[in-house]
Amino acid sequence: MSWYRQWFPLILLLVSEFASADPILNEDYMQFESRMTSPGERIELIEFFSYSCLGCYQLGADLDHWYLGNLERVDLVLVPIVNNRQSESLARLYYALVALDKLVNVHYDVFGAIHDERQNLWEIDAQRSWASEYDIHPEEFQRVLDSEWVSERVDQAREFTERYPISVTPTLVVDGVYWTTASMVQSRSRLGPILDFLVEKATLRREMLMEIK
Repeated sequence: MSWYRQWFPLILLLVSEFASADPILNEDYMQFESRMTSPGERIELIEFFSYSCLGCYQLGADLDHWYLGNLERVDLVLVPIVNNRQSESLARLYYALVALDKLVNVHYDVFGAIHDERQNLWEIDAQRSWASEYDIHPEEFQRVLDSEWVSERVDQAREFTERYPISVTPTLVVDGVYWTTASMVQSRSRLGPILDFLVEKATLRREMLMEIK
């Protein structure tokens, strides 16, 4: 018998055990010491992102796919990171698109314009020109961009960025307690299993806290 046939079953077993192993704390995910559990009934998943982040663009479709399979137990909240002038400008663009009810249709087009077409959408003139391609009148776009509603949302995003705190994107925070990043996830195939694990962990933690009360 060749060595391959002799050891292949053992290799398969080891690979299977490795693939099914639970994510490891401080390697695949981290835990906030303050444990700011979301007050909502369902588990909250916050994605801290930036339109300038290539990893957010690459991971976005996989995160959306996972979320669509978990609508009954998870609320997904997108928060644009705000930690400098460029990120603030992109955050204003994000919330302006929300206010104009355009986000669902153009969210990934913004990523594409920046990363595929090399447009500087953190610059106001570039934003106005880009928005006009989607039948958004420049004056209306500017009015919404400068609105108090958008400014308030950007301030909230800045507070969220500082509260957790977030230094890299994308960062995924599960129920205000557990978090992971693209570098921890390492591959697109591991995103779903890690999120499943963290959501289950957050659910069990909620049940434990309810029993204590």
